[in-house]
Amino acid sequence: MGTIRIRIRRAARAVLLLGAAGMTVSTQSVGAQEAPERGVFVTQIADTSRVNVTQRNADSLARVVQDGADNAVDLVQDGNAPHRAQIAQDGEGNSVIALQDGDGSTQLVLAQEGSGNSAALLQREVSATSRTATEIFQQGNGNRMVVVQDGSDNRATLSQLGDDNTMTATQINSGNRLEWNQNGDGLADLQVIQGGNGTLQITQSATGAQFAPAPAGPGG
Repeated sequence: MGTIRIRIRRAARAVLLLGAAGMTVSTQSVGAQEAPERGVFVTQIADTSRVNVTQRNADSLARVVQDGADNAVDLVQDGNAPHRAQIAQDGEGNSVIALQDGDGSTQLVLAQEGSGNSAALLQREVSATSRTATEIFQQGNGNRMVVVQDGSDNRATLSQLGDDNTMTATQINSGNRLEWNQNGDGLADLQVIQGGNGTLQITQSATGAQFAPAPAGPGG
C-alpha cells in the first residue's frame, strides 16, 4: 500500500469531517456492537516535522496528518474520559498545542493550511455525562488562534481565511455556543468571552464585524 497523501484545500473542513471520518465514526464491530477506535495514528510527509502525543485514557484517539516541513503538534489527552482529536496541517512552520482534559469527553477537529499558523487549545469537560467539542480551520499565513473551553457542553466552530489574523475565544461554565468566521488580512481580535449559556454568531471581514444569535444545533 502506498502512502495516502491528504492535502487540505478549501474543502479542508469537509475532508476532516468526511474524508478522514475514521475518527468520528467507527466502522469496526465486535458482534452487534461497534468497537471504539483508539490509539495514535501519525502520517508525516516532509522533513523536520514533529508530533508529541500523551494519552492517559486507553480509549482516547488521536489522528495527525502533516504534509509539509517544520510543522509541530503537541497534544495531551488527560483526565478520566476518552478524548478524540483529529489534526491536519498542510504547509510549513505551522504549530498546534492542545490539552484535552476532564471527567467528560472532548472532541477536536483542527485543520491549518499555509505557513506560520498557530493554534493553542484547552478543552476541559467537567461533567462525565457531557461532551465539549471544537472545530477549527485556518487558511493563510501567520494566523493565530487561542481557544479555551472550561466547563460542560460547550461548542465552538472557528474559521479564518487570510493572513495575520488573530482569534481568541473563551468559554467557561456550561452550554455555550459560538460560530465565528472571518475573512481578510490583519483583522482585529474580538476576544470573545462567554460565561455560560451564551449563543453567538460572528462574521468579520475587512468591512467590519456582524453579530447575530447563532442557529440552534441538534439538541438545542
